[in-house]
Formats: sequence, structure tokens, C-alpha cells
Amino acid sequence: MKIMKISIVLEGYLKDKYSFSPIELNYSKAVTIHKILEEAKISSADIFFIKVEDSLVKEDYFVRKSCKIKLFPIIGGG
Repeated sequence: MKIMKISIVLEGYLKDKYSFSPIELNYSKAVTIHKILEEAKISSADIFFIKVEDSLVKEDYFVRKSCKIKLFPIIGGG
């Protein structure tokens, strides 16, 4: 059984709020972004958009291979 390594990178103020970026999770089968956020204890209310590698995705996106997920906050600074 092949293990998928999922790396979650937090951007902006999410780094301060959750203070564990990057986090690594392992899965043995396809999993949704929603489930990954749930297991990482990250509130989807804090997320404005999600990138898997170079693609913008929604929470119902199924991750099927090892990858890096970047989470961007609702508010950017300025």
C-alpha cells in the first residue's frame, strides 16, 4: 500500500493563527481537502482559496497523490 504524503503550507496570518506550518499528514487512499482540513484542525472559515500544486481547488477536491497544499487567508495585509 502506497502512502501519500500531504504537506500543508499556511500563508499570511494563518501562519500566526495556527503556528505549525508546514504540517505533514499521511494517507493511504484518496482524501478530500475538507477531510484534510478537519484532521489538521484548520477552520475552513479562515480559508479564502486553496492551491494544490499550481491549481486552485475547492474543499471537495480529492487528493490522489502526494502533494503540497497551500492555504490562503480571507484577508491579505496591506
